[in-house]
Amino acid sequence: MLPRRSRLSRASFPGPRAGFRGSTEHFSAVWGPSAHGGGAAAVVSKKVARRSVDRHLLKRRMLEAMRPYALPGRYLVVYAKGGSNTLPFRAVVEELQTLLAKTTHHA
Repeated sequence: MLPRRSRLSRASFPGPRAGFRGSTEHFSAVWGPSAHGGGAAAVVSKKVARRSVDRHLLKRRMLEAMRPYALPGRYLVVYAKGGSNTLPFRAVVEELQTLLAKTTHHA
């Protein structure tokens, strides 16, 4: 998990057209500079994983993979897509690293 100070509050979530975007087969991300101090968030909807236990497990895995990319001064929000809840932890980390490596070139 990310430390509380590195988490993005709901009030700080980007608008629908804000920031840079990227996606892979199982995840999509939005990132950009933040005026509110920055942070990171993982979003897993009920469409992706019906059971709460599965949603929270995937969210914890996503946040752990996002930890090195949660930098102060910018926001990062990763959304899970269908099928991502069946991925093993190693696959989640590898796919998110591929996606989030793009964030170092922007923002």
